[in-house]
Amino acid sequence: MENETRESQDTREQILSEVKTFAKAEYDVARLQVINQVSHLIGSLLLTICLILIAFAVLTFGAAAAVFALAQCMPTWAACLVAGAVYLLLIPLLLACSKVLFTNPIVNKLSGLKNLEELKCETIRAEGNAALQRERMNGRIRFAQTTYLFYSQLVKTVWQTVRNWFNR
Repeated sequence: MENETRESQDTREQILSEVKTFAKAEYDVARLQVINQVSHLIGSLLLTICLILIAFAVLTFGAAAAVFALAQCMPTWAACLVAGAVYLLLIPLLLACSKVLFTNPIVNKLSGLKNLEELKCETIRAEGNAALQRERMNGRIRFAQTTYLFYSQLVKTVWQTVRNWFNR
């Protein structure tokens, strides 16, 4: 009986150890997901900043070239006003197209990354839960076996005691 108790205690310790391992793995997966998403976010942010700076330089030199070209046929100040008016016309155009050009691609990219990460996380969780369920079932089977052995030993002892009583 002491052996069965020790065995059930060992089983409990083993299950506890596996639960700790599973919890540590869940923590590591969550930490890696956060690191991955933050690195993607920082990379996208740096790329966006570089693209904005390049676009600013291109527009600046394009405007300067347009001003120099227009200055050939009109005063320089009027050429600068024409270039400024063109930029003013670009603002409503960009506002009208901002959802298609900027918002939708960013949302699609971020939601796509999130769904992929959630899928990986769910797969790992499902594997861990299946292993935990198997271990729980094995623990229940071992507990049932230990209980059966204990009660069968108890019945044998009681039976021997009763036989000894009647044989006296």
